[in-house]
Amino acid sequence: MVVPRTRTPSTASPITGHEHRQLSPELSKLLRTGPFDVALRAAIRSSRLSLERIQHRLRARGTPVSITALSYWQSGRRRPERPDSLVALRELEDVLGVPDGALSALLGPPKPRGRNREEPSAPPLTTLWSDNASAAGLLSRLDTSADGHLTRLSQHDVLDIDGAGKQRGLRVRQLVQAERNGVDRWVTVFDNAGGGVAPPTIRASQGCTLGQTLSDNRNGVVAAELLFERCLEKGETALLEYEITHGPNGLVGTDQDHTYSRRFRLPVREYLVELRFDPDNPPARCESFAARPDGSELEPPKPMPVDSRGRTHAVALDFGLGAFCVRWHPAQPRPHHSTAR
Repeated sequence: MVVPRTRTPSTASPITGHEHRQLSPELSKLLRTGPFDVALRAAIRSSRLSLERIQHRLRARGTPVSITALSYWQSGRRRPERPDSLVALRELEDVLGVPDGALSALLGPPKPRGRNREEPSAPPLTTLWSDNASAAGLLSRLDTSADGHLTRLSQHDVLDIDGAGKQRGLRVRQLVQAERNGVDRWVTVFDNAGGGVAPPTIRASQGCTLGQTLSDNRNGVVAAELLFERCLEKGETALLEYEITHGPNGLVGTDQDHTYSRRFRLPVREYLVELRFDPDNPPARCESFAARPDGSELEPPKPMPVDSRGRTHAVALDFGLGAFCVRWHPAQPRPHHSTAR
C-alpha cells in the first residue's frame, strides 16, 4: 500500500527529514542543474545517512524502497519511474532535507518501456581512467562485460608502508554478488601514476585465479582478470582475496605526496582501507578524503589517527562513483602516488 505523502513537523517524530538544514553551494547547484543521479548521490552524502538508515526511514513512512534500488538510483543505473517509486522519491526528499520536488524535477520525461526498451548501463569502465590512457588501453583489451553485473558488497584494502613511507604491498579482500547468471570474473587495475618503476605483481590467494594479465612497463600500470572458481548464478556471492607486491625498493614515484586511492565505478556498500606503518617510524600526519572522477576533492580531508602499533583506518559506506583516498606525510617525505580499482 502506498501512503500519500504528508509533511511532519520536525519535532513531532524521530523519523523526519531536515527541512531547515542549510544546503552546501555544491548541492544547491546540483539540485538546479542535475543530473538526477549525481544530485541524489550528493544529497545522500550531505545527509550523512547510510542507505540502511534511509531505507528504514522510508519504510516507516509507508513508502519502502530496497537498498538495491536506492543504490541503482544514485549510480544512474536505474531511476524511479513507477508511481510508488515517485511517491517514495517525494518522501526521500524530506528524509534528505532537500526542497520539495528538487529531485523529482530532475527526472525528466519517463523512458520508453517494452521489448525495445534499452536498459540504462553503468558508466564505461574506462571512465574511471579518463586521466590515464595507458590504463584505459589495457582495459580495452580485457573482457570487462561482467563488471556491470556485480554488486559491490564490501571491500577491505590493507596497505603495508615501511619506515620511509614507501608502499611495500597491498592485500585486498572483497565480496561481490552476481546480478545475473554466468558472471565469472573481476578485473582489477593498479596504476603507479607514472612513477618510473616496473608494474607490481598481482597474486590471487583465495576464491579466484589469475587470468590474463597486461602490463605497461613504461607507465607502471597493470590490469588483470581475477577468475572466479566457477560461474556464479544470479544472487550468488564470491569472496576474493589477492595481493599486490612491489619490487625490493618499494613503490617510489615523483609526486609531492604519498597517496593511495581506490576508484569506484559503482557504489560499494562498505569500503575499509587500513594502513600499517612501521611503528618505530609513524607518519607525521595521515588523512582521508573523497574525490570526484576528475580527481577534485569533494570536501576537506579527515584526520586518521595512528595508534601505537602504527595502524590506522578509514571507512566509507555506500560510496561511488568516485575515488576514496588516503594520504600520509612521512617525517622525511619520499613521494609516490598509486591508484587501484
